[in-house]
Amino acid sequence: MSAGEMWSALMNRYVRAYSSSPGPGELAVAEPSRRAAVVASLASTLSSAVAVGDDVAARVIRDAIGRLLGLPVAPQG
Repeated sequence: MSAGEMWSALMNRYVRAYSSSPGPGELAVAEPSRRAAVVASLASTLSSAVAVGDDVAARVIRDAIGRLLGLPVAPQG
């Protein structure tokens, strides 16, 4: 599994935890957060950047995802 595929799988797990019915060991949330939607979009873009070999774009997107995941969750409303 390539680094891009591993990162994509990790992001997909994160998004599923926030956007679907909870399974064993997953978080239950009423609706997907805005941040989860942004992370999912970035994860898709990251996969595309890795697929075409754009290392600079992949690094920038990876850093953006890391920053988003490190921020406290903002209240919905």
